Amino acid sequence: MDDTRHISFVIPAYNCADTLAEAVESIYNGNFEDGDEVIVIDDASTDTTPKVIEGLRIAHPDLMVLTNEQNKGCPATRNVGIHAARNGLIFNLDADNILAPGSVAKLKTVLTEKNADVAAFSEYHYFKGSDKKVTHKWIYPYDTLTLADLLASHINPGPGGNFLYTKASWEKVGGYWEYGKGLHEAWGFTLKQLAHGARMVVPPHSYYLHRYGVNSLFDRESKELERSSLTATKMLEPFLDLLDTDDAAYIRSEEGSRTWFETLPVRPIRLASHTPGRTGYKTSRTSRMPGYTIARNILRRAMPRSLVHWLRAQRLMRAYRKDFSTFKTLSQAQGRGEPLWDDRRPELFDNTSTTPFDAHYIYHPAWAARVLHRTNPSLHIDISSTLTFSSILSAFIPVRFYDYRPAPLKLSNFESLHADLTALPFQDGSIASLSCMHTIEHIGLGRYGDPLDPNGDRTAIAELIRVLAPGGNLLFVTPVGKPRVRFNAHRIYSYRQIMEYFNGLELVEFSLLPDDISQGIVENASQAQSDAQNYGCGCFWFRKR
Repeated sequence: MDDTRHISFVIPAYNCADTLAEAVESIYNGNFEDGDEVIVIDDASTDTTPKVIEGLRIAHPDLMVLTNEQNKGCPATRNVGIHAARNGLIFNLDADNILAPGSVAKLKTVLTEKNADVAAFSEYHYFKGSDKKVTHKWIYPYDTLTLADLLASHINPGPGGNFLYTKASWEKVGGYWEYGKGLHEAWGFTLKQLAHGARMVVPPHSYYLHRYGVNSLFDRESKELERSSLTATKMLEPFLDLLDTDDAAYIRSEEGSRTWFETLPVRPIRLASHTPGRTGYKTSRTSRMPGYTIARNILRRAMPRSLVHWLRAQRLMRAYRKDFSTFKTLSQAQGRGEPLWDDRRPELFDNTSTTPFDAHYIYHPAWAARVLHRTNPSLHIDISSTLTFSSILSAFIPVRFYDYRPAPLKLSNFESLHADLTALPFQDGSIASLSCMHTIEHIGLGRYGDPLDPNGDRTAIAELIRVLAPGGNLLFVTPVGKPRVRFNAHRIYSYRQIMEYFNGLELVEFSLLPDDISQGIVENASQAQSDAQNYGCGCFWFRKR
């Protein structure tokens, strides 16, 4: 029915016999309104959880109960429940957490008034024991959560997941990532929402009770060192183009992919816009020095499950201070002046055993250069590919580089000129050697100041085909995988779409950089390999018959 006046409360339940009833009753006692529904999904529990659910069904005949025949894991089970939900608002509640009376109504009011997509609690109150004694709190003192905030630290509403949102926003982002049993499922879902432009509001002084000291799913799933960052890396990969170039390369690197998430408090990830992110703080009931304790606890939170990497960050910062002092002494002794502490810019993680790189933008120019070495044209025309590729290629082959925003670059054998890909300034069939790489996916999205046009990419492709000479070669590169538009960053295409768009051209070669970049570029890849990617890099060599 998708009634946005009412809420569907969704609780995945797996081996939670000791806590489930208390969680469900916290909905009915002070948070349930007429028209709402409660959905419990038994994820093939092996303890007495099914008996507890039967007891709850007797107490609450309107309770909807779903059962997985096989264990699917928490995120997949959550998707099952939301898919069955009849209301347009969804509230997630973990089976070991408790809602304070009236707390969800506060979220609903703010979500409605602000016309938001997601509403989250501003505080987690961690408790132990039957007396609900609060041991500590996480507090996020801002009224909205942005993507920059999510990537600045761990202390924000994103990792908690017990929040209210529209079912439409869940559908828009494709639901929860279904990676494993559920490590970072809430953080990953928040990332999806914010990266797709969702508005997430956080009403002040709102909270829920988070059970502390139990063997939770998150604790079980995150015990392996490095697994936490690697899982988060997999979730962030589709959105790396939204990040600062250096940070995106760091996350793609072998070292960064294994450490970046756990070291966020000492190395926050920056957006391409460099908008600073905000972070919350942790409080302790026994604190005698609140400011000191909060700062100390923020640092401690950096790596509770991956202490090796957290200690490495601390060691590197100590080494940095020591190196600064040593360099200052040497510089003074050699008459080179004194470096200022205010001018410091610590780069703690560049001392790596391997060089980090942006895989898409290293592999596809390398592929194209090898093709051009074989074809050896007398002149090559490039339309808006990476400028580095054209500038280096011009050392061996004369190149004309055309872009909507021409580059003021002066090199021999190289010209930089203006062109609109949707109306190229060339005669029909006039170009023998042409490339357009990692570009078409942007056309018509307005990202680079070009006009908005949902069919801009199709128009541009028609132009490439028009100007290509008979027997001419076209090197075309674009993201491949599940087809979708991620406005206003880029589009992702299926293999079949590209072949249909370039119908009439002969495919000479298809190479693929898969999501798993450790494989390197896969030559003569198949359609099935391409379509299995989330954000692969498809390299198509076409020839005009």
